[in-house]
Amino acid sequence: MTDAQQESLDILQEECGELVVIISKVKRFGLMSENPEHPGVTARQRLLQEIGDVFALADLVCRYHNIGTLEIEFAKQRKFDKLKLYSKHLRDTQ
Repeated sequence: MTDAQQESLDILQEECGELVVIISKVKRFGLMSENPEHPGVTARQRLLQEIGDVFALADLVCRYHNIGTLEIEFAKQRKFDKLKLYSKHLRDTQ
């Protein structure tokens, strides 16, 4: 594995961790809550930023590891199909 490949995975892992943290905050305090340390910034804004960060790093991982967009679309569709079968609330996905 090249240094760039390793770094892309490392940073994606970190970004996923940050996304997990903000999801926890949204569940505990609500989507429109504000962290007193960051006045004027809502949990929704932080959630949006972290999702964007994960998407950006996922894109880089795909580039560095030669994963094509068709492969990703196929994997996404499999997940949507599973949600239709097993989810009580997310059945109306693609």
